[in-house]
Amino acid sequence: MNDADTADRLFREARRLFAERGYRGASIRAITAAAGANLGAVTYHYGSKDALHRAVLETVFGDMAGRVENAARVPGRAVDRLRSVVRALFGFFLEAPDTPRLILHQLVTGEGIPEPVLPFLRRNLGAIRTVVADGMAAREIRPLDPTLVAFTIISQVVWFAIAGREVAAILGPNPDHARFAAQIEQHVTDVVTRFVTDGGAHP
Repeated sequence: MNDADTADRLFREARRLFAERGYRGASIRAITAAAGANLGAVTYHYGSKDALHRAVLETVFGDMAGRVENAARVPGRAVDRLRSVVRALFGFFLEAPDTPRLILHQLVTGEGIPEPVLPFLRRNLGAIRTVVADGMAAREIRPLDPTLVAFTIISQVVWFAIAGREVAAILGPNPDHARFAAQIEQHVTDVVTRFVTDGGAHP
């Protein structure tokens, strides 16, 4: 095994254990054992457990922020760009379902959002706010607070990313997770679109 292989295994196992146990619960011993590496491997490849944790968070949340920004820049009306953002967020969490758990432990214990994550969450917020502001300027979106719209979109998607499978299980045995996930995505997209254009009022 070369150094790159070891570093990659450490990263993968650290990500898994940080999501499962939180930063405090994922010891260096557990990470190195899962990666099949010696105890000094984390220090050798990443400098410290804290630096490894930061690398995991920056990689994961950096990917999410990049996808949101790209989705927000697609050509078209503001409403179509918001739909693109919702699809990008759902797609990201479908591929990386462990993402919310990487920070939930800190939130539950009152430690707050880890500092390395904040710049990426602010990028998400800024990208969506820009779309809403553009839409209002073009009179495609009714007057709204862009920040609150951004938080509404993000919170809806994150909540289903956290609880989607549990919600599906409540509905009955052997749920079709893929079908249910697609239904949730469409529902959130429809709700957001209706909200920013007519406030949900029926014609």
